[in-house]
Amino acid sequence: MTPPAFIFGGGSLTEAWREDNMPALLSALEHANIKRIDSAAIYPYTAPGGADRLLGHCKASEKGFALDTKVLFYGDGSGTMAPEAIQKSLADSLEGLGVRKINTYYLHAPDPHTPLASQAASMHAAYLANSFSHLGLCNISPATLQAWLSIADEHGYVKPTVYQGQYNLLCRGYETQLFTLLKEHGIAFVAFSPLAGGFLTGKVTFAENADTLRGTRFEVSETNFGGMRYRGFYDNPVMNEALRRAAPVCAEKGLGLGEAAMRWLLYHSGLDGERGDGVVIGPNSLEQLEGYVKAMDAGRLPEDLAEALDALWDEGVEEAAASIIEY
Repeated sequence: MTPPAFIFGGGSLTEAWREDNMPALLSALEHANIKRIDSAAIYPYTAPGGADRLLGHCKASEKGFALDTKVLFYGDGSGTMAPEAIQKSLADSLEGLGVRKINTYYLHAPDPHTPLASQAASMHAAYLANSFSHLGLCNISPATLQAWLSIADEHGYVKPTVYQGQYNLLCRGYETQLFTLLKEHGIAFVAFSPLAGGFLTGKVTFAENADTLRGTRFEVSETNFGGMRYRGFYDNPVMNEALRRAAPVCAEKGLGLGEAAMRWLLYHSGLDGERGDGVVIGPNSLEQLEGYVKAMDAGRLPEDLAEALDALWDEGVEEAAASIIEY
């Protein structure tokens, strides 16, 4: 099996990565053979559109990087996938990225207000206008995906070829139903949050106190909205106990939790690079990027360790993770 390819995640663009250190990042990505960047109109959440514009300013496309981005969404998504909203977001992203054509253009989240047929028609019109090469969908239910495919068949619309969702050692809900549907229709899966926002490194489970989490995604702060959301996903007794069981097993093999979890995802999970699957990574430093590359280069885990990590899902984690994937 071929491991899924790494894709650089643009969630930290304009924050960890700015105009002054972007050249070093792009050089390091090229050296690591990571040639695809995943952005979104909402990145960064504090100043939407900034990530697209930074990539354009740094001429990432001209340097050979394939640029993916997503339609702007906010709130519960209502109206964000209406025809005029898609048109405006697409125009803004094309201008910001400095490209005539986006590699993969995603609908970022469900829009419960706009009819699905309208969304499919709008994306097809953009595809016919040569605005993107591949259609992607994110965070939608298998039933909604099946409905989209049926609409595309009926009207001859462009079909999605990529699905992006949260997937890692502690979040495997997509495996049962969605993965089967994707395989049936030749749709690649791109996993985000491969380390559960850093939770799988053990930084929360083994933190001595709240002060040690300052400056991380899991910092306790009323303004750290994204971090608090991830705490809600993962910082609970079942997930923490799973890492307490896994840590000594990994240590016996000379591995930290983070590397072991990443190698499980790359070489022992439901992902397959031969189908075009990918993993979005979001390093905030060149050192973190090196850690991801090291995990890829290290290859498969010892089989007994892989089996022990795989078993966590059936030892209570599946139930604890049920609320993470929201449609």
